[in-house]
Amino acid sequence: MAIITISRQQGSLGDEIAEALASRLGTMVISRKYALDNFFGQINPGLLDRLNESAKFFETALPGSDRTYADILVERIRALASESKDKDLVILGMGGSILLAGFPGALHIRVTASETTRLNTIAGKYRITPQEASEVLNIADRKHKKFVRTVYGKDITSPEQFDLILNTDRLSVDECVDSIIELARKHDIRVKLAASNENSGTIDHQTRSTNFKNETEEEFARILSMYNIEWIYEPKTFPVEWDAEGNVTMAISPDFYLPRFNLYLELTTMDQRYVTKKNKKMRLVRELYPGTNIRIVYKKDFNELVDRLKLFGGVNDTNQED
Repeated sequence: MAIITISRQQGSLGDEIAEALASRLGTMVISRKYALDNFFGQINPGLLDRLNESAKFFETALPGSDRTYADILVERIRALASESKDKDLVILGMGGSILLAGFPGALHIRVTASETTRLNTIAGKYRITPQEASEVLNIADRKHKKFVRTVYGKDITSPEQFDLILNTDRLSVDECVDSIIELARKHDIRVKLAASNENSGTIDHQTRSTNFKNETEEEFARILSMYNIEWIYEPKTFPVEWDAEGNVTMAISPDFYLPRFNLYLELTTMDQRYVTKKNKKMRLVRELYPGTNIRIVYKKDFNELVDRLKLFGGVNDTNQED
């Protein structure tokens, strides 16, 4: 499940990316037009025109209510995000990155392009001159910035609110969509792991970068990657023993998690007689955290994988002991 907000400069192909993304995900785009058609009940054409034209009008209260149109917009979009537990959601414009800032699982995308690219896009789309296209862009940029500033009191151009900024000067719509989907998929795994840690009482050890403890772990990661098996390095710690005061006295942080198989792996390339303590930890994990799929990769298993990969020239012949 992905909640993706897309902010874009006019003429940067942001609308096209949103539509293509929604199509790939099998969902719909929640746009300004969708909001006006669905969030405020039956409204007459004159009122609709004012909402379309004036950011200031969103601060007006609905008839017979003390809530403004901006209040309703915020409530409805946040409700859609909260209700989309098993569904993907694409929100185009409307300050979505501000509206859902910090929302669990939400990714915020900004689509930009150079003025030359934007002018060419607008001129071609509306069959107008470059001078006319320049005026269209100036008006669009000014209105969009004013809308977000009026409704949320924020600047939509601030880069720190976005998780990914895409420049379409050289990227196609399909390339942008591929990037967003892959980021959303990996981010969803991280979010689910974090939630799992919170629910099970395990310790979240997900980090921003991978720092392997030894060459064996690094080699194993290369093996997994060459077989196109996705992995995450040491994402959590399982406490397995506590003292009388509740302090953790024994725990295990499995070296790898394989999302596709929901499997945790602990490497040990040491001789069998030295793995008794690890086996005890494995047994305790299975007892204390029912449903956890965890196993040890022994020296023999590891060496077999290395030997298989050597046949394809994928591994250097180095000492694998740790």
